[in-house]
Amino acid sequence: MPRTRPILTALVLLAALLVPICGCDNAEARLDIIYSGVGKNGRAATFGNLKSEFDKGNITFESAMIRAEEMLQAGDADAVTFAGAVLDLSEAIEDKFPTGGEFELFWRRIGRLAYTSAYAAFEAGDFETASMLVLAGPDRWKRDPYWIAYPNHEILVALAMAYEGDARGGIALLNSRTPQPDEYKEAIQTIAEIQRRQQQASDRAAENEEGG
Repeated sequence: MPRTRPILTALVLLAALLVPICGCDNAEARLDIIYSGVGKNGRAATFGNLKSEFDKGNITFESAMIRAEEMLQAGDADAVTFAGAVLDLSEAIEDKFPTGGEFELFWRRIGRLAYTSAYAAFEAGDFETASMLVLAGPDRWKRDPYWIAYPNHEILVALAMAYEGDARGGIALLNSRTPQPDEYKEAIQTIAEIQRRQQQASDRAAENEEGG
């Protein structure tokens, strides 16, 4: 009997994340309203709306995360902003999340949401937003087992560092992973090229300043 208690506790915690007090249909309607205002409201206000509805028991984090995943998959214009707000929500309510090892997949989904939204921003050429999203959410998912399982995310982190002007740090990050996945070698070459172009641009700017 004592062995069943951790399982029961896990189920109770999971139910709190999955089942809104008001019912699924109403939760979907609330999310529809919030999502429809993302373009006008932006990330901060959208987070505020999500947090308010969560606190009232009208939506769950799971329902918000699913909506973000669906919109990113659909390539919707407001998906990245909404995903950022959901990741902000995950940080704000982290103390309500389960921490046991049996919930590892849940935490990995938060990490994948950070990756998918950051990648979408990169693809759109919005490097600033991508850099803000690539490590968004609670620290719980940012552990070695996650990076080992998803090397593409660590590569994206290194690329974000490069676009922020720290290509050397990005290369060092990838070189620190042992054993090093094969795809890291190509990524390191890409970042080295970014570093070379940044240096060329810096040199030209310095020459123009001297010439002026």
